Amino acid sequence: MSEDPAFPPTSPAATDTGNLLDALLSAGPGGGFSIDYERVPQAIADLEHAAEFFRRRAEIAKDLARVPPPGLDGVSVNAVVEIGKWADDSGDNNLATTLRAGALQLERLAQRLREELKTYLHVEELNIPKPSPGLPL
Repeated sequence: MSEDPAFPPTSPAATDTGNLLDALLSAGPGGGFSIDYERVPQAIADLEHAAEFFRRRAEIAKDLARVPPPGLDGVSVNAVVEIGKWADDSGDNNLATTLRAGALQLERLAQRLREELKTYLHVEELNIPKPSPGLPL
């Protein structure tokens, strides 16, 4: 996947494993899991960055629904109609809706991590880093 200059990559921890949870979780004593709380702020930033990336892609998908046909023949006109339905129709099974739902899930996970970290640290505000090079989107 190519990089978008509007969305520079973020955390190297997430790219090393390809999985954000691998960067946060480690095997704890007795076979359970423990969370590396030092990595949580960057994970929150990465999740928020990814959510914004998905939201922008949803807007691009909506634009696909308004592409003019390349010709006036029936195949061209029908292709544009079908691509428009796939990209952004009124139902739930289209690209724009799927991307927005993904963004919402990422935002909710980031918020849950934010609240858990506040509780763990006993603080009112968190200092979450801004996106920085590392996570390819």
